[in-house]
Amino acid sequence: MKRATNVLEGFLDMRVLVIRPGALGDVLLTLPALQALQERFPEAAIEVMGDLAALQWLPGRSVVRSVSSFDRADLELFQPEAQPGSALQRYLEPFDLIISYATSPEHVFARNLVRVARGKVICWDARPSQGLQMHMSAYLQQPLRELGVQGDVDKPRLLLTVEDQEAAAQWWQEHGLGEGLAVAIHPGSGSTAKNWPAERFAAVAQQVRKERGMQILLVSGPADEAVVAMVERDLGGQGYVLLQQLPLPLLAALLARCWAYVGNDSGVSHLAAAMGTHVIAIFGPTDAAVWAPRGDSVRIVRGEAACAPCSVEQRRACRQRVCLEGVAVEEVMEALAHLR
Repeated sequence: MKRATNVLEGFLDMRVLVIRPGALGDVLLTLPALQALQERFPEAAIEVMGDLAALQWLPGRSVVRSVSSFDRADLELFQPEAQPGSALQRYLEPFDLIISYATSPEHVFARNLVRVARGKVICWDARPSQGLQMHMSAYLQQPLRELGVQGDVDKPRLLLTVEDQEAAAQWWQEHGLGEGLAVAIHPGSGSTAKNWPAERFAAVAQQVRKERGMQILLVSGPADEAVVAMVERDLGGQGYVLLQQLPLPLLAALLARCWAYVGNDSGVSHLAAAMGTHVIAIFGPTDAAVWAPRGDSVRIVRGEAACAPCSVEQRRACRQRVCLEGVAVEEVMEALAHLR
């Protein structure tokens, strides 16, 4: 150990670096671990290193105090027997504790990090083996037990700023959404293999408007153009408001104003759940027991398929998508009907 263990017990201003590469869903699944750490060490300043697109909005809205880009570390620490430059050494120096979810403890990155960091280093592989028997957010809290952290936080906490809420209210008004209830629909995800058929999302949108008189917000992220275009085509280009690649604080605030949300296993689904919105999440090849969004009102809809859940390799090779094709529009509408 690089420094006396009482650093973790006695330093009220302990600085913590959490290395967590990954997209929005990965970050939101990690937030409960950071919350548990903050509860154990209330005065600790937590910085997260990763993809700034997913991280940069978190300070002021979560327990994350500051963020940095993973790019500054990966080129140097991924080399065998790396000798980090002075800039990286200066960056790592202030941290009393570093928790890395970047690689397994045996990886060259982890070994280099332990060798060059001043503070205590804990490495934990964020990619669990097939057949994990706990939710991912609980799995990511496991390494904290070494610090006396119980690790029983079950969902992420995000707080919208006054500016976030005002921006969302203005956007809502400018797009003519008024006072009626709205349902957000996100037909995309980080992998097309996890997407429920686009025409079924369109059918849900049409039925929600006709049968329940609710407004439709169609969410489109950076990788969603093709699937969103298919939904728009089936809707005839009308009857919805498009949320196209909005900044995450504004998207979060708009989702918080929605009555419900329908989507796949995606980061946006996790975001909607964290905002307290009713969430209907459609799962196929991935295991909802491990990857489901956590929130106060989340319902999972999944098809019956003997092959699901499956591995990433099986998912890439699959052409039938039986697990997703088996989810009918009526099942999603029934799930929405049971929301209160």
